[in-house]
Amino acid sequence: MKNLKLNFKKFLALGGVALVLVTSAGCGKKADCDIQGYHAHKYINDKEYVRYIDKEYLSYEGYDRQDSYIELSQSDGELYKFLDKRNILRIEDNVKTIQKTQERNQDYIEYRYAYTYLMPIPIFHSTGKTHYVTYMFVPQTHYSWTSDPEHSRLTGETRLCHYEYTSYKIEKDENGKYVLIPGPEKQDIISTMNEYPYILEDYYQVINLENGLEVDYEDMENDDVEHIQEEEQEKSLTKEKKNN
Repeated sequence: MKNLKLNFKKFLALGGVALVLVTSAGCGKKADCDIQGYHAHKYINDKEYVRYIDKEYLSYEGYDRQDSYIELSQSDGELYKFLDKRNILRIEDNVKTIQKTQERNQDYIEYRYAYTYLMPIPIFHSTGKTHYVTYMFVPQTHYSWTSDPEHSRLTGETRLCHYEYTSYKIEKDENGKYVLIPGPEKQDIISTMNEYPYILEDYYQVINLENGLEVDYEDMENDDVEHIQEEEQEKSLTKEKKNN
Protein backbone atom coordinates (compact mmCIF):
# COMPACT_ATOMS: atom_id res chain seq x y z
CA MET A 1 0.00 0.00 0.00
CA LYS A 2 2.80 2.37 0.84
CA ASN A 3 4.52 1.85 -2.53
CA LEU A 4 1.16 2.36 -4.23
CA LYS A 5 0.79 5.73 -2.55
CA LEU A 6 4.30 6.78 -3.52
CA ASN A 7 3.82 5.69 -7.13
CA PHE A 8 0.51 7.50 -7.25
CA LYS A 9 2.13 10.70 -6.00
CA LYS A 10 4.87 10.37 -8.59
CA PHE A 11 2.23 9.85 -11.28
CA LEU A 12 0.37 12.99 -10.22
CA ALA A 13 3.56 15.02 -10.20
CA LEU A 14 4.54 13.87 -13.68
CA GLY A 15 1.07 14.64 -14.91
CA GLY A 16 1.37 18.26 -13.88
CA VAL A 17 -1.19 18.17 -11.09
CA ALA A 18 -0.71 20.86 -8.47
CA LEU A 19 1.76 19.92 -5.72
CA VAL A 20 -0.76 20.68 -2.99
CA LEU A 21 -2.89 17.79 -4.21
CA VAL A 22 0.07 15.41 -4.00
CA THR A 23 0.88 16.51 -0.46
CA SER A 24 -2.68 16.17 0.83
CA ALA A 25 -2.99 12.72 -0.72
CA GLY A 26 0.20 11.52 0.92
CA CYS A 27 1.70 12.41 4.29
CA GLY A 28 0.11 15.75 5.12
CA LYS A 29 1.69 19.09 5.99
CA LYS A 30 5.34 19.57 6.85
CA ALA A 31 6.04 20.46 10.47
CA ASP A 32 8.43 23.04 11.85
CA CYS A 33 11.52 21.53 13.46
CA ASP A 34 14.40 23.31 15.19
CA ILE A 35 16.24 20.15 16.29
CA GLN A 36 19.85 20.07 15.17
CA GLY A 37 21.52 16.92 13.89
CA TYR A 38 20.19 13.69 12.46
CA HIS A 39 17.14 12.47 14.38
CA ALA A 40 13.83 10.61 14.16
CA HIS A 41 10.51 11.82 15.54
CA LYS A 42 8.09 9.72 17.50
CA TYR A 43 4.84 8.93 15.67
CA ILE A 44 1.69 7.25 17.06
CA ASN A 45 -1.35 5.90 15.21
CA ASP A 46 -4.95 5.53 16.41
CA LYS A 47 -4.22 2.02 17.71
CA GLU A 48 -1.44 3.45 19.94
CA TYR A 49 1.39 1.83 18.00
CA VAL A 50 4.65 3.80 17.97
CA ARG A 51 7.25 4.30 15.25
CA TYR A 52 10.30 6.54 15.14
CA ILE A 53 10.63 8.04 11.67
CA ASP A 54 13.16 10.49 10.25
CA LYS A 55 10.44 12.62 8.63
CA GLU A 56 9.16 16.12 9.31
CA TYR A 57 5.45 15.61 8.61
CA LEU A 58 2.65 16.30 11.08
CA SER A 59 1.15 12.98 9.99
CA TYR A 60 2.71 10.14 8.04
CA GLU A 61 1.15 6.87 6.82
CA GLY A 62 -1.60 7.02 9.46
CA TYR A 63 0.77 8.06 12.28
CA ASP A 64 0.73 11.47 14.01
CA ARG A 65 3.96 13.15 15.07
CA GLN A 66 4.71 13.68 18.76
CA ASP A 67 7.11 16.02 20.57
CA SER A 68 9.56 13.22 21.46
CA TYR A 69 12.48 12.30 19.23
CA ILE A 70 15.69 10.27 19.25
CA GLU A 71 19.11 11.19 17.90
CA LEU A 72 20.47 8.99 15.12
CA SER A 73 23.92 8.20 13.85
CA GLN A 74 24.52 7.69 10.15
CA SER A 75 24.33 3.89 10.56
CA ASP A 76 21.17 4.27 12.66
CA GLY A 77 19.70 6.33 9.85
CA GLU A 78 20.19 3.53 7.33
CA LEU A 79 18.42 1.09 9.64
CA TYR A 80 15.52 3.43 10.31
CA LYS A 81 15.05 4.04 6.60
CA PHE A 82 14.74 0.26 6.22
CA LEU A 83 12.22 0.13 9.07
CA ASP A 84 10.22 2.91 7.43
CA LYS A 85 10.26 1.29 3.99
CA ARG A 86 9.04 -2.07 5.30
CA ASN A 87 6.56 -0.68 7.88
CA ILE A 88 8.47 -2.32 10.72
CA LEU A 89 7.93 -1.46 14.39
CA ARG A 90 10.22 -2.04 17.36
CA ILE A 91 8.68 -4.20 20.08
CA GLU A 92 10.54 -2.13 22.70
CA ASP A 93 8.52 0.93 21.67
CA ASN A 94 5.19 -0.93 21.83
CA VAL A 95 5.37 -3.32 24.79
CA LYS A 96 2.20 -2.12 26.53
CA THR A 97 0.14 -2.06 23.35
CA ILE A 98 1.32 -5.54 22.35
CA GLN A 99 0.60 -6.89 25.83
CA LYS A 100 -2.94 -5.48 25.68
CA THR A 101 -3.42 -7.06 22.27
CA GLN A 102 -2.18 -10.45 23.45
CA GLU A 103 -4.45 -10.30 26.51
CA ARG A 104 -7.43 -9.38 24.35
CA ASN A 105 -6.82 -12.05 21.69
CA GLN A 106 -8.12 -15.08 23.52
CA ASP A 107 -8.80 -18.47 21.92
CA TYR A 108 -12.36 -18.95 20.71
CA ILE A 109 -14.53 -21.65 19.13
CA GLU A 110 -16.08 -21.41 15.68
CA TYR A 111 -18.90 -23.55 14.32
CA ARG A 112 -19.30 -24.71 10.73
CA TYR A 113 -22.66 -24.19 9.05
CA ALA A 114 -24.22 -24.87 5.66
CA TYR A 115 -26.36 -22.54 3.60
CA THR A 116 -28.15 -22.77 0.26
CA TYR A 117 -27.39 -20.54 -2.67
CA LEU A 118 -29.67 -20.55 -5.71
CA MET A 119 -27.46 -20.44 -8.79
CA PRO A 120 -29.30 -19.05 -11.85
CA ILE A 121 -29.04 -21.16 -15.01
CA PRO A 122 -30.16 -19.24 -18.12
CA ILE A 123 -32.44 -20.95 -20.65
CA PHE A 124 -32.74 -19.15 -23.98
CA HIS A 125 -35.94 -19.25 -26.03
CA SER A 126 -36.79 -18.03 -29.49
CA THR A 127 -40.29 -17.76 -31.00
CA GLY A 128 -40.35 -16.02 -34.33
CA LYS A 129 -39.00 -12.52 -33.82
CA THR A 130 -39.38 -12.74 -30.05
CA HIS A 131 -36.38 -13.84 -28.03
CA TYR A 132 -36.45 -14.27 -24.31
CA VAL A 133 -34.61 -16.02 -21.52
CA THR A 134 -35.82 -17.75 -18.40
CA TYR A 135 -33.75 -18.67 -15.42
CA MET A 136 -33.88 -21.95 -13.58
CA PHE A 137 -32.50 -21.70 -10.08
CA VAL A 138 -30.46 -24.68 -8.96
CA PRO A 139 -29.70 -25.03 -5.23
CA GLN A 140 -26.01 -25.14 -4.31
CA THR A 141 -24.80 -25.96 -0.82
CA HIS A 142 -21.98 -23.86 0.60
CA TYR A 143 -20.23 -23.72 3.95
CA SER A 144 -18.77 -21.13 6.29
CA TRP A 145 -17.88 -20.62 9.95
CA THR A 146 -19.42 -18.58 12.74
CA SER A 147 -18.73 -17.88 16.40
CA ASP A 148 -22.49 -18.05 17.11
CA PRO A 149 -23.35 -21.49 18.60
CA GLU A 150 -27.04 -20.83 17.84
CA HIS A 151 -26.49 -20.07 14.14
CA SER A 152 -28.87 -21.80 11.74
CA ARG A 153 -27.89 -25.05 9.99
CA LEU A 154 -24.87 -25.97 12.04
CA THR A 155 -23.09 -29.09 10.79
CA GLY A 156 -21.78 -30.13 14.19
CA GLU A 157 -18.15 -29.43 13.21
CA THR A 158 -16.13 -27.06 15.37
CA ARG A 159 -12.61 -25.64 15.47
CA LEU A 160 -10.55 -23.92 18.14
CA CYS A 161 -9.15 -20.63 16.85
CA HIS A 162 -5.84 -19.57 18.32
CA TYR A 163 -3.73 -16.41 17.93
CA GLU A 164 -0.07 -16.69 16.99
CA TYR A 165 2.45 -13.85 16.78
CA THR A 166 5.55 -13.45 14.64
CA SER A 167 8.51 -11.23 15.48
CA TYR A 168 11.68 -10.61 13.47
CA LYS A 169 15.33 -9.78 13.65
CA ILE A 170 17.27 -7.76 11.08
CA GLU A 171 20.62 -8.72 9.66
CA LYS A 172 22.74 -7.72 6.68
CA ASP A 173 23.16 -10.11 3.78
CA GLU A 174 26.34 -10.75 1.77
CA ASN A 175 25.67 -7.58 -0.22
CA GLY A 176 25.44 -5.43 2.89
CA LYS A 177 21.68 -4.96 2.60
CA TYR A 178 19.27 -5.31 5.48
CA VAL A 179 17.04 -8.40 5.47
CA LEU A 180 14.14 -9.31 7.73
CA ILE A 181 14.37 -12.75 9.35
CA PRO A 182 11.24 -14.18 11.01
CA GLY A 183 11.43 -15.94 14.34
CA PRO A 184 9.27 -18.91 15.37
CA GLU A 185 5.58 -18.21 15.78
CA LYS A 186 4.82 -17.60 19.43
CA GLN A 187 1.94 -16.98 21.76
CA ASP A 188 3.99 -14.29 23.52
CA ILE A 189 6.56 -12.27 21.57
CA ILE A 190 7.51 -10.04 24.47
CA SER A 191 9.51 -12.90 26.01
CA THR A 192 11.71 -13.22 22.90
CA MET A 193 12.08 -9.54 22.05
CA ASN A 194 15.81 -9.50 22.83
CA GLU A 195 16.46 -11.97 20.04
CA TYR A 196 13.65 -10.90 17.71
CA PRO A 197 13.02 -7.22 18.50
CA TYR A 198 10.81 -6.20 15.55
CA ILE A 199 7.26 -6.73 14.30
CA LEU A 200 5.32 -5.86 11.19
CA GLU A 201 2.10 -3.90 11.53
CA ASP A 202 0.17 -7.14 10.97
CA TYR A 203 2.09 -9.28 13.39
CA TYR A 204 -0.44 -11.94 14.38
CA GLN A 205 -2.75 -14.39 12.70
CA VAL A 206 -5.55 -16.71 13.76
CA ILE A 207 -4.90 -20.41 13.20
CA ASN A 208 -6.91 -23.60 13.55
CA LEU A 209 -5.22 -25.11 16.58
CA GLU A 210 -5.92 -28.66 15.35
CA ASN A 211 -3.95 -28.40 12.10
CA GLY A 212 -1.89 -25.22 12.59
CA LEU A 213 -3.27 -23.61 9.42
CA GLU A 214 -4.55 -20.06 9.16
CA VAL A 215 -8.34 -20.04 9.43
CA ASP A 216 -10.38 -19.45 6.31
CA TYR A 217 -14.08 -19.15 5.81
CA GLU A 218 -14.46 -21.54 2.89
CA ASP A 219 -17.09 -20.13 0.53
CA MET A 220 -17.87 -16.98 2.46
CA GLU A 221 -15.92 -14.55 4.64
CA ASN A 222 -19.10 -13.19 6.16
CA ASP A 223 -20.26 -15.55 8.89
CA ASP A 224 -23.70 -13.90 9.13
CA VAL A 225 -25.03 -14.85 5.69
CA GLU A 226 -28.58 -16.14 6.04
CA HIS A 227 -29.46 -19.29 4.20
CA ILE A 228 -32.17 -19.39 1.53
CA GLN A 229 -35.31 -21.36 2.32
CA GLU A 230 -36.07 -24.41 0.18
CA GLU A 231 -39.43 -23.04 -0.94
CA GLU A 232 -37.62 -20.21 -2.68
CA GLN A 233 -35.92 -22.67 -4.98
CA GLU A 234 -39.00 -22.74 -7.24
CA LYS A 235 -38.61 -19.07 -8.19
CA SER A 236 -37.89 -18.18 -11.79
CA LEU A 237 -37.27 -15.00 -13.70
CA THR A 238 -38.35 -14.28 -17.26
CA LYS A 239 -37.17 -11.55 -19.59
CA GLU A 240 -38.49 -10.78 -23.04
CA LYS A 241 -36.67 -8.92 -25.75
CA LYS A 242 -38.21 -8.10 -29.10
CA ASN A 243 -36.19 -7.42 -32.21
CA ASN A 244 -37.29 -4.55 -34.43
